[in-house]
Amino acid sequence: MQLVGAFACSHAGFLITHFDQASAAKRDAVYAGFATMRERIASLAPDALIVVATDHGRVYPLTHQPQFVIGVGPRATGIGDAGLPGCEVAIHQPVAQAVLEGCVDEGVDLAFTEDVSIDHSFVTPLMLATPELSIPIVPIVQNCRMRPMPTLRRSRAVGQAIGRAIRDSPRSERVVVIGTGGLSHWVGDERRRSFMLQPAGTRYAHESEYPLVLPATGPVNDAFDHEFLQNLVRGRTAEFVGEWPNDRLEETAGNGAHEVRNWLLVAGLTDDAPAKVLAYAAVPEWHTGSAVAAFDI
Repeated sequence: MQLVGAFACSHAGFLITHFDQASAAKRDAVYAGFATMRERIASLAPDALIVVATDHGRVYPLTHQPQFVIGVGPRATGIGDAGLPGCEVAIHQPVAQAVLEGCVDEGVDLAFTEDVSIDHSFVTPLMLATPELSIPIVPIVQNCRMRPMPTLRRSRAVGQAIGRAIRDSPRSERVVVIGTGGLSHWVGDERRRSFMLQPAGTRYAHESEYPLVLPATGPVNDAFDHEFLQNLVRGRTAEFVGEWPNDRLEETAGNGAHEVRNWLLVAGLTDDAPAKVLAYAAVPEWHTGSAVAAFDI
């Protein structure tokens, strides 16, 4: 297979459902970045989009929390969460199977599902980057929600393994990869966030007692966001993953910032190709630092 493009972007459903609540300058800047990504993907004419995103507990609740899972069924069903419409997207099964088998050969034991559901972390970027949902996808979910999560170093290493699986495959498909999530944002009130830090095995019976409550706007740490993006621009993610343990990341940029794992996975997949930031804006009305980036491969 041939990797012909790599991108990363934010995925909050608010980008679509709260479009009008952001200032015109900020929303136009972010949407311009997505438009550039959309145009570049169209020009690359990929056979498949490998999308690396998050699940927010609706597809994988605490009854089963995989660290990495790839969808290999014939289609992915968008569950219609976060105010977005339900949808169906074709999965490129031969590419999905090749990535799964290649990763197992690389020593990365991806979980897999043949009955594939996806939430807004996939659907938001797909709606903005491929509005017709006409390009088959390969959905990969990484646990960015519930501790214990993969370390940042592991996220990057899994990306490197996926990159080798793509390059070593004898298949002829052209693929583009998109990592989604973040940047800085705080999800839920302090009570909910404290509950999420409890040890594995203690949360399942009590999660309903800590409902997710979102205020009208959310804090954003744009200084962290710019620092993180500059690490991508300079191809310095190997250094970044060693400098930001989970507690420091969450304290500085919020529990939602754990989703930078998906950006780091793509950086690893591209062997730390330098990135270009296509857009960034700190948008409290969208509850996140919103960005789009392209990797130079």
